[in-house]
Amino acid sequence: MKQKTKPKVITTDPVCGKQINRNKAHIAIEYKGLDYLLCCPQCQSEFEKRPEKYVGN
Repeated sequence: MKQKTKPKVITTDPVCGKQINRNKAHIAIEYKGLDYLLCCPQCQSEFEKRPEKYVGN
C-alpha cells in the first residue's frame, strides 16, 4: 500500500521571504486564479502595488 504524503503546511511569503504556516496565515490574496499568503499588511500593500514582481512565471 502506498503511503500518502501530508500536504505542505509551511509556505513562503513572496514579498519578504518569511515562512508562514498555511493554517495561521492572516492575509490571502487571489491573483490570476492563484492564492498567495502574506505575513503582514505591509507585504500585502507591496504585493498589491507590483504583483508581477512577486509571482513566478
